[in-house]
Amino acid sequence: MSSLAVRNLIKDFLYDESDETTIDLTGHFEDIRELLHEEEVQPDAPWLGLEFIAEGDEPISLTANNEQGLYREVGLVQLHICAVGRLGVGNELVERGDVLQKLFKGRRIGALVVESVRPINTGPGATLEFEAGYVSGTVTVAYHYDSSPQND
Repeated sequence: MSSLAVRNLIKDFLYDESDETTIDLTGHFEDIRELLHEEEVQPDAPWLGLEFIAEGDEPISLTANNEQGLYREVGLVQLHICAVGRLGVGNELVERGDVLQKLFKGRRIGALVVESVRPINTGPGATLEFEAGYVSGTVTVAYHYDSSPQND
């Protein structure tokens, strides 16, 4: 799981720069309808599920320890673009995915650097799978985030 700092940077960025209704999917195992109700998202409204995946937090300065130095967190943010399944929804997912891809491409968000953004993938196993009548596609954002114990 990504650090709290990365999670907050991404969520704040999306809140400020996007019209998407976002839901942090961390630790949610209940029925999707319960989750949407809890987050006050209408059952037929489109939404964006966020999944954070850290791949490592490594020292990048010679003096790095628990009190000083510089560390680099590397990871992924999966943007699961969700909507109710119906005819034509695939085009809607691709259009929303394209907007999000362009929004993140080449960005620096505070100390977070977006390294790459993969276009939307709607294939089986590449995104969320639902039994509640929803469909989704996923845009994957690769990042690195530099921090130091003095600034955390």
